[in-house]
Amino acid sequence: MSVWQAILDTIGHVTLVDVVDIALIAYMFYRLSLVLRGTRAVSLVKGIFIVLVLLGVSTVLPTFNWIMRGVLPIGVIALVIIFQPELRLTLERLGRGTVFQLGLLPIEGERTGAITSEVMDACESLASRRIGALIVLEREAGLLDVTRTGKTLDGLVSSELIETVFAPRSPLHDGAIVVREGRIVAAGCALPHSENPGLSATTGMRHRAALGLSERTDAVCVVVSEETGSMSLAVDGTLSPGLERIQLTERLLKLFEAKHGSSRFFFWRK
Repeated sequence: MSVWQAILDTIGHVTLVDVVDIALIAYMFYRLSLVLRGTRAVSLVKGIFIVLVLLGVSTVLPTFNWIMRGVLPIGVIALVIIFQPELRLTLERLGRGTVFQLGLLPIEGERTGAITSEVMDACESLASRRIGALIVLEREAGLLDVTRTGKTLDGLVSSELIETVFAPRSPLHDGAIVVREGRIVAAGCALPHSENPGLSATTGMRHRAALGLSERTDAVCVVVSEETGSMSLAVDGTLSPGLERIQLTERLLKLFEAKHGSSRFFFWRK
């Protein structure tokens, strides 16, 4: 009874400020885990956690603890140097992401379906003719620095416009188009290439560019291969090659319906 009484006494001293404080910290860790998910920085975080556990356990081992404390400062500097690309990517995703966003966007299911249909019509037509294409669908993270590298279009999404942009003799053929809120805002855009050393040597430049942008932002990238005529999807640092129209359509609808489905202010939805 004394243990339960102590627990009840502790709970009785918890104030509203304590609850808000704990909830805010939990939310920050949750959003940070979402930012890190799908990146190589997860392995780095696991390694740091193991080192900290060893440091705490070694308090009963004086010599081992002394070695750990001596090596730790040098190890931190070494980690920053060795894992600089991973840390940079994580910070970029954190800066571009929606760590503190509660979500206030309206649900636009019908519009999402229409845009997806137009994109898929264009991709299927381009794939049948072995014409390469790279389509970026913006989500929460802004892509202003990407659109600045291309030419401003600001046209409604349509299969005809997409096919015209990626026509073989088009001056914008080699770049990417960026779709924002149902409009093609820019074409001929340059994307950052993936720095993942595990990529196959046969991975094309369009696929590397799509994967690179998905590693840094939450954008969804659709790729049509010029060599094979296959369609691929890059999202959250993962490349899914060789998708059929039905598979790709389902993935796109699921991604954007999930985005709009979370558009609420706490428990209120528009």
